[in-house]
Amino acid sequence: MRKINEAWIALFFACVSAACGGAEPAPKDPTEADPAPSSTPEPASGVTAEECEAAGGTVVGDIGDGAIHRPDYVCASGAKPTGPIRAKEGGPIAVEGSVCCPKAPK
Repeated sequence: MRKINEAWIALFFACVSAACGGAEPAPKDPTEADPAPSSTPEPASGVTAEECEAAGGTVVGDIGDGAIHRPDYVCASGAKPTGPIRAKEGGPIAVEGSVCCPKAPK
């Protein structure tokens, strides 16, 4: 019977030790102020798909490997993208993203 009690006591202390996994993070210094949120949104970079096509460009979407976002990416025309495609105001936002590529000169 004594072995059973010792086993339960050992199990109890093992559970308590596991539950006390580590120290809590230090509390934040009350003198540090959180930065105030900006009241004006930052301007959106890039152009909409319609603006890209109106300027003679082609919208090229990312196939999921992030290639269009790499600094060494070049469009089919051999030129660098003119910029990222941004959503129209209130429009859907693409998950993978797209860029505006200039068409090849004729």
